[in-house]
Amino acid sequence: MTRKITESISLSKKIAYAVPAFALAIVGIPVYVYIPKFYSDVVGINITILGYLMFGVRLFDAVTDPAIGYVSDRTRTRFGRRIPYLAVGSVLVAAAMFLLFIPPRASAAFETIWFGVSIYLLFLFWTAVVVPFESLGPEITFDYHERTSLFGMRDGFLIAGTLAAASSPAAIQWLFSLPPDAAGERAKFFWIAVIYAPLLVGTCWWCALSLREKQIKIGSPRIGIWTGLRQVAQNRPFIILLIAYTVSAVGNNLPATLILFYVEYVLQSQQADFFLMLYFVTVIIFLPGWIFISRRTGKKNGLAHVHGGQYGRLCRRVLSGPGG
Repeated sequence: MTRKITESISLSKKIAYAVPAFALAIVGIPVYVYIPKFYSDVVGINITILGYLMFGVRLFDAVTDPAIGYVSDRTRTRFGRRIPYLAVGSVLVAAAMFLLFIPPRASAAFETIWFGVSIYLLFLFWTAVVVPFESLGPEITFDYHERTSLFGMRDGFLIAGTLAAASSPAAIQWLFSLPPDAAGERAKFFWIAVIYAPLLVGTCWWCALSLREKQIKIGSPRIGIWTGLRQVAQNRPFIILLIAYTVSAVGNNLPATLILFYVEYVLQSQQADFFLMLYFVTVIIFLPGWIFISRRTGKKNGLAHVHGGQYGRLCRRVLSGPGG
């Protein structure tokens, strides 16, 4: 049973929190979809090595995510636990983006090293921003429905940012009349970096300057990371959701990385941008509907209705208990 809303958040604060998600989406589609093809077809990196580097950076991400979360939880500054990471980390993400999107013309070995170093730095700094940013959301309000509204707005900006990022290469090519050759591709990613780097820093600083973190009082003593991991391993509902999320992530990210290669070399079509935009426009259109269903039926029941069948009933069963 959900309680009534007792803690309201102003629209301006919701927007200030949600807007960095728009710019942070640049690390999604361009990096997963466009950058591998750019480095293989234009820069000239061996596609097998590139695949190993992309696979490795995702494993690296799996290690840095909990590490950054652990460090952020234990950070104590006059500005809070999360805000400093948004302010400083966004500048580092912008710098790493320039390194990745604007590679030098050099030998194949040097360019391969450049790609490896820059993409690992980008994911490290991006994690240092995104993990505290997403952790900040639940700490802004403890109200059940206000959290749904806040996260719905954040995800809306994220999807809109993903749509903008997906369409930005084609838009920039049209805007600057760039030729469809190697020089045009390099210029395209140069302008993407020039546009998105200040946008990313500006939106993160807007969030950092507009919000004040709540003082979280921890009643129980701190536990070490290994004790915490053991407790997590004993949390059956969390483990089930973690497995489901992992399977879903594999299913989402593999096609995202390969779609441009598949469309061009298998389907022999140039319409990949159109299908990407169609997909994200559909998500944006239906997002308010999912928020409405969550309010009317509750989050667990809404999840069960969306997935249906045995999986929906399993999700509802393992998530039984107080919602939030």
